[in-house]
Amino acid sequence: MKTFFKFDKSVFRIYIEKIVQYYLISIALIVLIEMLARHSLVKGWQFVWDHPFLVMYSALIMTSVYSLAFLFRRRRLVWLLITAVFLTLGVSNCILLFYRITPLAATDISLITSVFSIMHVYLKIWQIVLLISLLVAVLVAIACYGYRMKPQERNVSGAMILIIALFSLTGFLMNVGDETGALQTEFANLPDAYEDNGYVYCFTRSLIDRGIEEPEEYSEETVEDIFSSIKGQGDKEPEHTPNIIFLQIESFFNVSRVNGAEYSENPIPVWSGLLRSFPSGMLTVPSVGAGTANTEFEVLTGMSLDYFGAGEYPYKTILQEETCESVAYNLKKLGYHTTAIHNNTGTFYDRNLVFANLGFDCFDCEEYMQGVTYNDLGWAKDKILTQQIINALNASEEQDFIYTISVQPHGKYPTEKVENPHLTVSGFSVEDEGRANGYEYYINEVHDTDAFLGLLVSTLNAFDEPTVVVMFGDHLPNIDMEEDEISGGNLFQTEYVIWSNLAQKEERSMKNTRKDLYAYQLYSYVFGRLGMNQGVLTKFHQKYSIERTHEEELETLQYDMLYGDREVYGGINPYKPTQMQMGIAPILIGKVDVIAGSIYVHGENFTEYSEVMINDKKQETVYLNKNTLMVSDVIPEDNDRICVAQMAGRSDQLSRTEELIYAE
Repeated sequence: MKTFFKFDKSVFRIYIEKIVQYYLISIALIVLIEMLARHSLVKGWQFVWDHPFLVMYSALIMTSVYSLAFLFRRRRLVWLLITAVFLTLGVSNCILLFYRITPLAATDISLITSVFSIMHVYLKIWQIVLLISLLVAVLVAIACYGYRMKPQERNVSGAMILIIALFSLTGFLMNVGDETGALQTEFANLPDAYEDNGYVYCFTRSLIDRGIEEPEEYSEETVEDIFSSIKGQGDKEPEHTPNIIFLQIESFFNVSRVNGAEYSENPIPVWSGLLRSFPSGMLTVPSVGAGTANTEFEVLTGMSLDYFGAGEYPYKTILQEETCESVAYNLKKLGYHTTAIHNNTGTFYDRNLVFANLGFDCFDCEEYMQGVTYNDLGWAKDKILTQQIINALNASEEQDFIYTISVQPHGKYPTEKVENPHLTVSGFSVEDEGRANGYEYYINEVHDTDAFLGLLVSTLNAFDEPTVVVMFGDHLPNIDMEEDEISGGNLFQTEYVIWSNLAQKEERSMKNTRKDLYAYQLYSYVFGRLGMNQGVLTKFHQKYSIERTHEEELETLQYDMLYGDREVYGGINPYKPTQMQMGIAPILIGKVDVIAGSIYVHGENFTEYSEVMINDKKQETVYLNKNTLMVSDVIPEDNDRICVAQMAGRSDQLSRTEELIYAE
């Protein structure tokens, strides 16, 4: 042990020399990473030239990580591995920015399993194979180099001194930069933040900056002061409780806002008509080009993403373990049955786990739907959602709250010309033909989704229950638009409209008005028009309306509700996770027949995602129809346990039926 911790000055001196080398290498890597991030040699150099302090500080961050190599005898091998990680992140960010506007943040790594399920949409098979092959080749080369490398002298005491010193200096300078304003700490617009501050600093900030930081003046008294202005209102008992449907439309916005674009016909005639006849307005959302789950989070909870970590997805952090006040929980107080519907895989953004912490009684996703059709990119077409919404309305005796998430207009949009498109576009100012072709493809998908809106409205108009539908786009599409190409110049604005079939006397103030909102104010605004005010944040937003002069109070409330002492709830979280049912109609197993060496499992509501399980082992299953599944060349034995599981991908099990004990 003495030898292990002895202080060797000669080795320590070598470490100092290596730190200088690592620092210079880090600067070179930053130049390369910025070139990749900006898809330009010139712009990469320009960033380095214009932001010397950020470059030097980012190089210090990387050098601190490199210093960990001093703890190992095969120092060069560890250095290579760290370099490989830096380059992998830089290249991944470069590739990602070809397909979406938002750069790679630390929270994206937690979405990696979801990415695998949709990678084929963005990359061709040969591209995926090439990337995997390159990654394997690099790892093999590093491993071979490390195997042949001779161990080097190590001075653990000296290494620990330098490592602690470097990380302490990095942290100290970050604190100084935060206090003085030399370093940006709030990334309301993530793409702009990465553009202004560089990839290394922003990624590091997203790695360590999670959740909502405790406000300086947070205390029981502070929360009481804020809460006292709204708690006296009490919960209103609304005169009418119609079905309430929120429809979050993927990448949808009013395409008439695109400057100079001319269409062979109006791509969104239904939407245009709704805007003329029903309440509507601009909706400021927290993301552009991607980040559906964050718009969803703001709309469902009434919370602003501005106070969370840079690039954070609460679905992947706090909501994994905590419940949260939401529109679903608030409506359950009024006796509503709550359902979420999404025509995509249920595991994306971990919705199959998170929705129970947001108060949903049921989650209906692609794996539970019959008759799904797909567009050329493999995204489910939105027309399936009309039937799923009607199924949900008919499945419960209570009034319904249904949060529906569409997916059809999702990118990546092809750069090749669409063959025989229904709609064509001209006058769209673009620098390259590929982007124009992608926009034309997008317009045709939006037109299809607009037709779905017409079908939904006409179907609900004939429905014999009062119903309100709140429709809105989750973010602008990922077609790399600039602000000057959009009327109004705000890439973070979509649009909403509130349709209803309420009789005039029930409508209260549901007349045609225009009011611009932030996404986190939307449901409180709808509640207000319906005479509802259930929920702390509902009352807060209704009191302060569109004004943003109460941001500090909102931040304090959000911190208290999710991370603090829950003073607004008397110190106890009143929300318990729901026993959420997967699928509107439960999947049931009835009986098992063995015929000619094959197993036939009979039941109800099977889909192509249903898999037969025998003693917890998944079998190769053939879907025959919604009542029958078949497993060939397997003969069950007495007391075998047989059930049916709904699978998302190869291994993610969404739900399973009760087990049937087989007897010959």
